[in-house]
Amino acid sequence: MIDSKKKIYVLDASAIIFGFSSLEESQITCREVLNEVKYGGAAPYRATVIREGAGPRVIDPSEEYIEMVKKKMDEIGEQDLSEADVKLLALAIEFKEKGWRPVIVSADYSIQNIALAFDIDVEKIIHRGISKKIRWISYCPSCRWVGGVFRGGTCPRCGNRLKRRSSA
Repeated sequence: MIDSKKKIYVLDASAIIFGFSSLEESQITCREVLNEVKYGGAAPYRATVIREGAGPRVIDPSEEYIEMVKKKMDEIGEQDLSEADVKLLALAIEFKEKGWRPVIVSADYSIQNIALAFDIDVEKIIHRGISKKIRWISYCPSCRWVGGVFRGGTCPRCGNRLKRRSSA
């Protein structure tokens, strides 16, 4: 049984691939993350270890938390999250609302950004990671038009493909 007063590590694919583990704290992930790590190198071995109970517990998040993540993505213009990323974040939010202290272990900047937007702790691996929340806005590299929250698409002024940049 997991003690809800302790922190719980929420592992993304990079955490599993690079062998993150903690003997002192509980670890969880979602089924989609396991699907991401089942190919290449030692990843199949790691996925097997997890399935046999030596790694994080596999839990599916509730739909309401998935929707919360998607809404936040739209609010801040974060578009590059996979289904696994969204469900992993939803899992962390769900555990946080149940009184846990989730810590997402990830090398993915987009996951880190959304986690910070929900005030969820992040343990960065491989890279330095991000240190503050980012809100992405649209801009046109051709005519220099600047718009609201990034959602992709084309420039309303010249028709070229929009790009994104931080609003800070």
